[in-house]
Order: sequence, then C-alpha cells, then structure tokens
Amino acid sequence: MTGLVCLQGGGEFSLGCRAMDKALLDRSHGPVVITALAAEPGADYRTATANGVSHFRVLGASEVAAAPDVREDPAAALAVLRTARLLVLPGGSPSRLLTALTTSPVGELLASLLDDGGTVLGASAGAMVLGSWTVLPDRRGPAGLVVAEGLGVVPGILVVPHWSGGTGRSDWLRAIKEGVPAGISVLGLPEESGVFVDDRGLTAVGQLPTRLVNEERDLPLGKIWRVP
Repeated sequence: MTGLVCLQGGGEFSLGCRAMDKALLDRSHGPVVITALAAEPGADYRTATANGVSHFRVLGASEVAAAPDVREDPAAALAVLRTARLLVLPGGSPSRLLTALTTSPVGELLASLLDDGGTVLGASAGAMVLGSWTVLPDRRGPAGLVVAEGLGVVPGILVVPHWSGGTGRSDWLRAIKEGVPAGISVLGLPEESGVFVDDRGLTAVGQLPTRLVNEERDLPLGKIWRVP
C-alpha cells in the first residue's frame, strides 16, 4: 500500500472532524467520492452520502460527489468511484458494508486506489472492515457476537469504534479474545478521532487519543505507532 488510510471511530462529518478531515483532504489531491454502503439502500444511502458531500464542500473540496449505490446501479456507481482520489466509507452496518465490498468490484477498486497512492477514509463501520478482522455486532452466534475476517487493507489490526473505555465494550472484547487470532492489535477509536495510516505507521489524529487495547495504553495525538 502506497496510499493513505484514515480510520475514524465515528461521529463522521461533524464539526469535531473538520480539522482531521481537512488535513486528509489536503493530502489527497483530487476528487472526493462518498459511498455509504454500510447504510441501507434507498433513503438511508442517499442521506449519508449527501451529508458527506456537504461536509467536504465546507472543507473546500473542489470536486466532491456522491456515488450511486453499487447495489442498485453498478455501472453508474463504478463510473463515479473510479474518479476518486479520496474514497469515503461512512458508518452503519459493518456486515452490510463488508458484503457490499466483497461481492462487488468496489473492494478491488479500493485496493487499487491505495496502490496508486490514493486515500481512503473509513468511519465506524467503514474503519472496522478495513482491518484484518472485524466484529459484526448485528450477527450473533452460539458464543455471542460474531467476528470475521475484514479486507485486510490495514493488516494486523481490529478496530473498536465509538471507544469510551473497555467497560462499554466488554462483550466486544470478549468476542475478540475468543475469536480473533493471537497477534492482532486492537485499536479503540473514540468518536471524532482516529489514525492516519501510511508507510510510517499509525498516527493518532482528531479530538482524543487512540487506545492501544492490547498494550493497555493510549497513543497520544500526533504520535506514531507501528503495528507489531
């Protein structure tokens, strides 16, 4: 991967994300495309993408577009998605998003964009599916929450979004401990916060530090960490 990935914990398109997203926009050098595939098709998809378009226009993006839903109009969606230099995946259902990315060409397009030096922003569910593993909170198995392999765009990590402390995610952490291979690093990402991922490592950005759950410590804002 030669491009830039931003993983955010949620609260996307808010005032608190503006400085973080402006820094991302300044590094992207080209059109911004929003595709809210973690949302339900129809009104939810259109609302989420429209919110993203408005947000990046406020930040000064000269070219920003809402991609048609690839689940409804694949040809039109891919025509817009292929123009992206910054591809944005807002939150919603990680199960729905992972299915959309793995059963359409969008997942491969995302990987090609990063190989070409482009940028991908994933917020909440969008961040979760980009790791090697992800919790699927809307699925339940005999042992509780289901965990599954993610896209592996950011290898060796699993994202827990909306992080406000381990006690609020005890069921997630239990499922991760029982279902995820040893050696996967767990990132607790607060809302309006996250990490930039590039060839240097992971840099904490936004309003609050990132929690390195396995190491039981925080990564301060502006500090770089390499996944073990």
